[in-house]
Amino acid sequence: MAVDIISIVVVVLIVLAIALAFSIGANDETLSTLVGAGVIKFKVALLIGGLAVGAGMFSFSFAFVAKTVGADLLGEAVTYTEFMLLAVLISGILWLVIGSFAGIPLSSTHSLVGSIVGVVFVYALTHGDVNPETAFNWVKLNNVILSWFLSPIFGLIITYVLFKILAKTYLSRLKGLNQIEKSEKYFKWLLLIAVIFAEIWVGANSGEALGILYGLLDGGTLNLEQYVFFAFICGVFSCLGIYIAARYVIRNLASQMMDSRPSESLITQISSALILMIATLLSLPISHSHVIVFCIIGMSVAQRKEVDYKGLGKMAIYWVLTFPVAAILAGLIFFGFNLFGLV
Repeated sequence: MAVDIISIVVVVLIVLAIALAFSIGANDETLSTLVGAGVIKFKVALLIGGLAVGAGMFSFSFAFVAKTVGADLLGEAVTYTEFMLLAVLISGILWLVIGSFAGIPLSSTHSLVGSIVGVVFVYALTHGDVNPETAFNWVKLNNVILSWFLSPIFGLIITYVLFKILAKTYLSRLKGLNQIEKSEKYFKWLLLIAVIFAEIWVGANSGEALGILYGLLDGGTLNLEQYVFFAFICGVFSCLGIYIAARYVIRNLASQMMDSRPSESLITQISSALILMIATLLSLPISHSHVIVFCIIGMSVAQRKEVDYKGLGKMAIYWVLTFPVAAILAGLIFFGFNLFGLV
């Protein structure tokens, strides 16, 4: 009977991981600037963006962020069990759903890592042979949390510096409306390249789905061939998520960006992509939405535009709360599994 339950849980985990990959694509707004600029047709943009995200997700599925989420956050004496991963997923999804209904912008990355911490802590407390102090890879966990604070700040700084350089060396030398419009047409095609580059790293840094699969691989539930197959499926579904579901978010945001210049969008996309690339190569899962928000703030500061600091402060509170709330929720769910003898 126990074997049958474990088999069912594994199937549920794989299905949820694939669903998460779809949701990553469905909630991606990176193409909004490209669509708003009218560089290429809408469906072509969706297809290109989807392929880039899927390619990035699959290409980096064998290590980097997936390995961090699926194995490296744990101490040497700890590996994920199927019910640990299930508690992580349920908690992460529940908190994000609650946030959506409450109209709160939350980070799936923060929610997932917070859930992992909560589950592993309860696991250590309920297993006498596991010391809570050694249940985590504290160096890796500290680096991940530190990156959450540093990545938005660096996004703001890089955006500010790049725009100032571009404005001083090129934009300020343009004379007349005709020169400005002609220049912006060239920036449109550069924006296309930048968005593709950004989408690849969005997929590469999205460790939610692949982290769960890597946890099953690290625990011996999946073999390497099975992991590669399901990682590929996740890449496909992230592509489908953009093409099928993200179109509504992208079209809505694109309509609000009609007045944004391609040169401005180019800088924010390059800045966020650079941050995502560096974080991915350092195997650090970060929040793309947090980075892009601060890149936009950096652009506003560079142009001496007004910044909604009140709204930003409210958003920051929710960002900070996500980690502990997800940890508590996941810990309670896993403790419930323990009470029913499912672990």
